[in-house]
Amino acid sequence: MKLDIHSIANIRDLGGYDTPLGPTVAHRFLRCGSTSAVNARDLKNLQRWGVRRVLDLRSAGESPRATCRFAHLPWVTWENVGLYDVDISSPTMMPAHDTHNYLVTSYLHMLATDDAIRRAFAFCAEAQRDECVLFHCAAGMDRTGMLALMLLGLVDVPREQIVADYCYSFGQKRTVDKVVRAYCSTGATPEAKRHGDFFAYLLRSRMEAVSIVYDTLVANHGSVRAFLESCKVPYAHLEAVRAHLLN
Repeated sequence: MKLDIHSIANIRDLGGYDTPLGPTVAHRFLRCGSTSAVNARDLKNLQRWGVRRVLDLRSAGESPRATCRFAHLPWVTWENVGLYDVDISSPTMMPAHDTHNYLVTSYLHMLATDDAIRRAFAFCAEAQRDECVLFHCAAGMDRTGMLALMLLGLVDVPREQIVADYCYSFGQKRTVDKVVRAYCSTGATPEAKRHGDFFAYLLRSRMEAVSIVYDTLVANHGSVRAFLESCKVPYAHLEAVRAHLLN
């Protein structure tokens, strides 16, 4: 069944990524951007997809309950767990220069929110076998990207695929895969073409930022799972989320 959604930006399933135990399962976790404008047709399609739990990662200051359509649906269990206080990709926040360091610093601050990480995993761990968990923030890039990194890292999805999943928010899959593959194998990024300077800069900055964040977690903790354990995410919750994404 194809994910046929048009009123939610940046939506994709976490199924199909490689792990030592086989590919991640579809219909278990969906990531996306704002759900404020989702239409009735897409709500029906998401219900058919299995969405029954929705995790809103925006801050209380972004009025999540008032602006997430899923918060008021009888067939959805909705929860707000603010992973960061602001939408860092908002034009009012994103700096014109030094984007790379801004992103790395912001992401590492997000990953220092132990209580929010514990609450997010507790919510995901309660999903039943036939339920899909949809998680989102404002744009589906940053806070959503960090939770996706943690979920995929928990089941040992390779670094290259984790970086690619994050970067799909900023370009077409074929282009992103080519650039990420080159970067992960050589550490170098392609030269910007004249007609695509901005895109090349954006993708390069994003790719390098998420790579540094992932490598920092692994260097400091040994693995993403060990990082989550350092956040005091209970063993039972880690195992439940792992099983939900794999079985």
